[in-house]
Order: sequence, then C-alpha cells, then structure tokens
Amino acid sequence: MSTPQHPGDGDAGQPADWASRPARPADGWWPSPAAAGPGHEPTAAAPASVQGAVTGRAGRPALAVASTGGSRATVVIVAAVLLAMLIAAVTLSTAVNSNEGRARRIVREYLTAVAEGDAEKARGYLSEVDDDSLLTGEVLRVSNELAPMTDISVGRVRHSRYISTDYQVRVSYRIGDETVSTIMDVSLPRQNSSTAVKSAGVASLSSLWLTGFGDIDVTVNGVIPDTNRPAVFPGNYKIAASNEYLEITGDPIAATDPSEHSYSAAAAGNELAVSEAGVQMFRDKVIAAARECLASTKLSPGCGTKVPQYPNNNPRCEEVREDSVHRRQEPEEAAKLESFTPKLKAGAPMTITAGPTDLGYFTPTATCRTGDTWTEQQLYGPTEATRFSAPSIDLTDPDLALAWEG
Repeated sequence: MSTPQHPGDGDAGQPADWASRPARPADGWWPSPAAAGPGHEPTAAAPASVQGAVTGRAGRPALAVASTGGSRATVVIVAAVLLAMLIAAVTLSTAVNSNEGRARRIVREYLTAVAEGDAEKARGYLSEVDDDSLLTGEVLRVSNELAPMTDISVGRVRHSRYISTDYQVRVSYRIGDETVSTIMDVSLPRQNSSTAVKSAGVASLSSLWLTGFGDIDVTVNGVIPDTNRPAVFPGNYKIAASNEYLEITGDPIAATDPSEHSYSAAAAGNELAVSEAGVQMFRDKVIAAARECLASTKLSPGCGTKVPQYPNNNPRCEEVREDSVHRRQEPEEAAKLESFTPKLKAGAPMTITAGPTDLGYFTPTATCRTGDTWTEQQLYGPTEATRFSAPSIDLTDPDLALAWEG
C-alpha cells in the first residue's frame, strides 16, 4: 500500500525524507501533539508575530522582509536628526566663539582709543548715550593729563545667560596710580533679525552726577555739560564753577570703572565755595564801605549801623545831636574787619555774605543832651549802634552792588 504524500511531496528541492523530519514553522504548519508522537511535550502555538510572518507566497516570510526595510528607514531618519542637531550645535558654537572674539576686539580698540585721546574713535564704539557733551577730545585730553590710561589688558569673555546679544569682557588697566580690574558689557547685533540691535557697541559707561550746585553753571575739564548727568569715558574729571568768584573744592572725580553707573560730585568732596577772587572782591567792597561808615558822624551812616536820636533807658543821654557821632574800633576788632572770610549764603549759592560779628564791633560816642546840658557821652546800645549788619553781594547782579541786611 502506497504512502500518502504530504503537500509538496515530490517537489523539486524537497528532501526524500521530508515526511520523517520534524515539523518546522518555516514549512507553514505546526504538528499536533498526536502527530508528534509519544514522548514529546506539547508545543505551544506559534506567536502571532511568527504566524503573520508566514503569510507570504509559497510560505516565505514576506512581512519579515518589510520589517527589516522599516528598521533601516528609522535608522536613516534618526541619523539625519542627529546630524542636523550636531550641525546646529557646531554652528551655534562657531557663532558664539566668533562673537566672543568680536567683543574682545571691540573692548580692546575702545580702551586703546581712550588711552590715545581719540574721543571720536572711542565714541564710535559706544551704544546710544543720552548726554555725550563730555565725550569730546578736549575733555579727554585734560583727563589724560590728570591721569593717563596705561597697561590695558583684555581677558576672558563670557556670553550672557539672560540676554543673547550681550557679552561680558574682563579687562584691567591703570589710570594714573590706580589699577582697575572690571567687567565691561558689550552688545552685539543678531544677524538677519528684524528686531536686531542696530549696531555693536560697548554698553558699560559711567556718568557724572553734578548736583548740589544750584543754578550755577559748572565746567568739567573746562567744558560745560548739557545736563547734570553727562556720560564720561573712564578717566579723571576736574569740576569747576563757571563764575570767577566761585570755585568747587575737592579733588577731581576719578570715574575710572565704567561698570559703575554714576559718580557723584558730592561723594568726591566737591563743594561750592567762594573763590580767592571772590574773597578779594568782597573784602575790598565791604572794607571800603565800612571805613566810610566808621568815618561818618551821621546818626545813620549806612552799613546797617544806626544811633537812635532819642536813646531809650539812658539817663545820661536823652537826645543825640546830629553829626556828632564818632565810631572807633579797637585794634583787635579792626583786625577782624581787615581779614574776615566771606561765605556763600545758605539757600542762595549765588550770593556772597558775611556775618555781622565777622567785621568786628566798634564803640560810638556822641554829644548828648541831659536836661539842658550837652556833653560828650559813650553810647552802649542798642546793638545796631555798635556793629555793622550782614553785608552781601548777589553775583547775578552785573553791578555787584553791596547790600547790608538786618
């Protein structure tokens, strides 16, 4: 009796003992437990993934081939993404490194221009400035004469973590005898951006705070600023009053570190005072007027002094005869008049004044009547009869007229 053939029996490429070998999943079927024979453990059903892999023609694993192709596509996509990320990182790193070099170069050239007194070139490296009236060659020349900038060194550059266009550059230099080590901010424009910063520039710049001088025009290194908060290059700045009778005391302002937002004139000890010319002018006018008053025999000669014609509470002088008064200063009091030092009036910085006692006291004598008798008597009061009042001159008055107050 012939052996029944299995599907595919006798096909080319099939071994002769096809029926005797164990069943394989690649052949497209699984044996039942009975067909496996005694002694064999039951075989678990083929996984769905394996079953789906044998749906190709002639039992070949068509889906397995497609899965391999998909894996290759995934690898290509991942590789492309990683490559793009790498290119972006390299590009960003190159841009940052390039901008760090630009920031370092800008700071070095800016400080070099300041040291060489080239205000126009230095100004070109700065960002927008509110008051640039002191960023001139004349002002910078005087600054370098007072304390030149030397030993410029530009160091490490750091990219700001908060503002993408900002860089911090560490620098050091000397201004006169002072060594300065600081960080300067540089703003660099973004490329191809409609909201880009218009131009690169040094953002670290100090200003002077010129307050406490009232309405008086002050000069800075010989130039009158447009406002009381002018910007300045790193350097030294001498503050002076524009009026010859006034001066500003104290040392020049050492505005050496541009990372400091402002430098106060008051903090530098700069105060408004009467100049030597003002002292001499005021003394000359006051002494001349006081001498005339001392020489006068009138009851009211001026200078704020006055002898009353009818003194109160003076039993030895009921009445003073006109043109009989004589005023005399003791040597010690006369020395006060010749050497007093005027000052500026509180709350009125354009007015020079002196106190009544600064000019010294004097003793008046006059011809007095007691009853029907006229005799020479020394007068002891009131106060206005024994001293001058306070002299003052308003410097806004073109005639510089002398006034006596009180």
